[in-house]
Amino acid sequence: MRLRAGVALGLVLLTCCGGAPETGGPSGPKTRAELTASRVCDLVSEDEVRLIYGGVRVQLTDYAGPVGDPSFDSCQITVDHGTTTSPLRPFPLQVTIDPVTPADHEEMLRAFAAGGMGPSVEIAGLGEAAHFVAPGFLQVYDGERVLRVRGGGHDNAIELAELVLPRLRSLAPAPELGTEPACDTVTPQAAAVLGAQPERRRDRRTEDELRCEWSAGGAVLSATIRGYGDEVGRMWAKELPGAETIHVGGLRDNGVYVPTGGLYFWMGDQQVSTYLWHRPHAPDADRDQLMALADAFAPILLRIAPRIGPPADGD
Repeated sequence: MRLRAGVALGLVLLTCCGGAPETGGPSGPKTRAELTASRVCDLVSEDEVRLIYGGVRVQLTDYAGPVGDPSFDSCQITVDHGTTTSPLRPFPLQVTIDPVTPADHEEMLRAFAAGGMGPSVEIAGLGEAAHFVAPGFLQVYDGERVLRVRGGGHDNAIELAELVLPRLRSLAPAPELGTEPACDTVTPQAAAVLGAQPERRRDRRTEDELRCEWSAGGAVLSATIRGYGDEVGRMWAKELPGAETIHVGGLRDNGVYVPTGGLYFWMGDQQVSTYLWHRPHAPDADRDQLMALADAFAPILLRIAPRIGPPADGD
C-alpha cells in the first residue's frame, strides 16, 4: 500500500517502551548555525523538535546504538508537556553509521516481516524509500543511510524525517575499516563459527564502539562491542522470536541467543555489551561455536571495550 507523506494513516501510536538507555548526558541547547553534525542529535535543535511535537521543554540525548549490522547512532528525544497526565515517553531518532545499499535495505524490510512486525506501509515522496514497518515506527532509506523514528506519532515522525533528511549528508562518516588487534585475539573462535579461516576482515573502532568482522565465502560474522550499558539493545534481544537466555563467561543469565544467528551479552558494573551476528546461521550446527566465541570475548571484554580502560594499578 502506498500513501503520501503527511496523510493520516490511521495507525496506532507506538512509543518506545522500556527504560531510557544509559548515555553520556543530555545535549546542550543548539541552534542551526552551531550544528556540526558529529552525532545524530546535532542534526536537530530542541526548538525545532518543540515546533513539531509541542511541549514546554525538549531534551536531546546522544547514545550509540542499537548495535548490529548495520549499527546506528541515536538521539533520544524527550518531550515534556508540563503536565502529570502526559508522562514522559522518550523515543529515538536513529541513523546508520554503516553504508547501506538498496539491497541491504530490502533485506532489513524482509527481516522485519519475518520477525512478525507485519507488512510495511510505504510512504511516497520521502527519501529514496520510506515505510512504516510497524505502527509508529518509520524507516527511511536515503543516500546509503537509514533513518528511523520510533514513536511520537506517525505524522510527527514524517515531519521530523522531512526536517532531518536533507541534513544527513553533513553527518560525519564512520571511520575507515581495517584490522583491529583486539579482534585478532578471538579470530580462532571466529574461524570455528565460519567453518573456515577468515578470508576478509572489516574492523573499526570509534569513540563508542569496537566492531570486528570476519568473512569466508558467503558467510559473515561480526562482533560489536560497546563500553557502557545498552538497555534498549538488551530489551530488544530478549523480545526476539525464539530468544533464549544464556550464561556467558562464568556469569548467569547475562546473555541472549537468537536462533537466526544473533547473540547478545553484557558484563561488568557498567554492563559492557557485545552483539554477535552470524549469517547464514544453522542453529543445530553453529550455536555452540557462537557461544564459544562469546566465552572467548568475556575475559578481555572490559579491557578492549571503548570508554573502558585497563584497571588502575592496585585494582
